[in-house]
Amino acid sequence: MSAKKDRVNIAVARELAEELANTAESMGFTQFALANQILSVGLTLIKEGFSVQQIKDIATFYKVMTELETVPVPGRLLDKMVVEMSKLNKEVALGVWCEAGKMLAGYIKAVFGTLENATYFARYLANVVPARRFEIKAEGGEFVLDTIGVGYSMESVEVTASAVKCMLEDLGYEIADLVTAPGILRVKARRR
Repeated sequence: MSAKKDRVNIAVARELAEELANTAESMGFTQFALANQILSVGLTLIKEGFSVQQIKDIATFYKVMTELETVPVPGRLLDKMVVEMSKLNKEVALGVWCEAGKMLAGYIKAVFGTLENATYFARYLANVVPARRFEIKAEGGEFVLDTIGVGYSMESVEVTASAVKCMLEDLGYEIADLVTAPGILRVKARRR
């Protein structure tokens, strides 16, 4: 059977067809080849149980994680590294995590503009951080982070608190309340 007989026309919005044509041309593909690849991947993921929104969310999460040069590390390994680093020099450990918080603040400013605009990303983080509860709210100039199960040691909670504190300060927030306990981190802050 010829390739022409294997084709079926489908209707899409004009803007989408134009975007497909432009994208295919820029990638050196035909519209047929690019549309087939996109549909094949999308349909495979849907058959595996993902919704269209979840597919978009996964792609967004992957983009942010690669832009931040995030390396997946098992939670218990990371916790042991933090504990050992804290034993050697607690101030250095806190400082390194503070720098990470400031880096995240810079990313939020560059990509999202404001912390409020970035909070939708919290749902992605909730799926990868080793925490039983991971809730973030930022609206009306107030920020609340409520986590349970963040780290296995007090040292992990302390360095995470350092990162959050430095991130918030870099974004123009002032800490109103900070609670740390083994596995628990709660932060409330207000925009200055």
